[in-house]
Amino acid sequence: MADDRLQFQHMQNDSGAVIPADSLQPLSTELRSTTALSDPLLAGLKRADIDRAKLLAKRNYLRSWDAISERSLYVRQRMLDTLIRLDAPLSLQVIPAVESTYDPYAISHSGALGLWQLMPRTANGLGVHSDKKTNGSRSIEASTEAAVSYLLQLHQRFDSWPLAFAAYNLGPNAVGKRLRKQPWSNGDGLETMPIPASTRLYVQHIIGLIALTQEHTFIFPEPVKTRTLELSTPVDIHRLAKLSNMSENDIFRYNPCLNQAQYLRKSVTIHVAESHYQLVADNMGHAGPQYVLRTIRPGDTLWNIARDQHITVATLKELNPGIGKLLHIGLRLKVPVGNLAKAATHANPLLPTSQRLRYTVRPGDSLWRIARRFGTTSKAISRYNGLPHNSTIRAGDTLWVRASSSPS
Repeated sequence: MADDRLQFQHMQNDSGAVIPADSLQPLSTELRSTTALSDPLLAGLKRADIDRAKLLAKRNYLRSWDAISERSLYVRQRMLDTLIRLDAPLSLQVIPAVESTYDPYAISHSGALGLWQLMPRTANGLGVHSDKKTNGSRSIEASTEAAVSYLLQLHQRFDSWPLAFAAYNLGPNAVGKRLRKQPWSNGDGLETMPIPASTRLYVQHIIGLIALTQEHTFIFPEPVKTRTLELSTPVDIHRLAKLSNMSENDIFRYNPCLNQAQYLRKSVTIHVAESHYQLVADNMGHAGPQYVLRTIRPGDTLWNIARDQHITVATLKELNPGIGKLLHIGLRLKVPVGNLAKAATHANPLLPTSQRLRYTVRPGDSLWRIARRFGTTSKAISRYNGLPHNSTIRAGDTLWVRASSSPS
């Protein structure tokens, strides 16, 4: 690839590493069985390497596994279907747990996006395209096919899954350069891999999660099966979900690629749970939007906008609480459906509205200090990482932070 280091931006969700390693119970004889060793992604690794990787993965993902499992319900079936179609090892399904905690809306400060954390330029180079309607990097099928195809290429190049994982994180040329100075094979031990410590930990987390899921210490729930449906337009997805007895944002959880909550002219294909398919299909024709957005243009006033929409100024103010007399060009106002050809659409409500950062804990840090630094709260950081409030954190741990201010 032309851009080695920026092909994929690694993002991992360490849950703050709040469980001391010495507090973990020793692995039982049953869990030390050779079941995990039967996985092709673990072939050639030392038993001690796998056991250590399991400890690291368990320590970092035990508290967040429920959240990962919940998110996986909406997307994992299509991911598995893609893995099967590509004849790829099914254990690759753990990588999004490390990359994004199975959050297809995850975005890094450098722009890596989706379950597999594809960089925009890389996504485009791999045939993952986006437009105003949808974002391909958040598409389950498109992003999985691109990421897995790339991983298969890396495995073919290095003839080692740990090295393929390292190259996915660090870049294949960077790994190749290090191997020329210090050759390495699986039997040499993960701790001796000639890669940075952060990349080694990334590899160990993947190896550990593969082993833990193989032996059923960590279990993915049965994913929801979906069917595709082409929406008739105009359609308001919130109205469609309500008419179909679905939870408010479920359509957006099944379809993270959607940029909009309303599609007014051009149709779009979505996935819906099989259990709701017929209801959604039956209600499409009744789910037209009641309100759309109007962009303020030069010369617009509340009076002429209200007149164009055949409503009163008071009604317009009720629809847009806090609006003042002075309207700024480019501002969008909520108005009843009128001329759809000139209307703007509401955005997908699950799209991130704040900057998502991966923060490495420093000596002396506390959740309170980190929260203050990034303009958030310790409670919000704990909830976002699946941690109990006032959890103990240690230097070197990594946390996800939704920041309202830039790091200092």
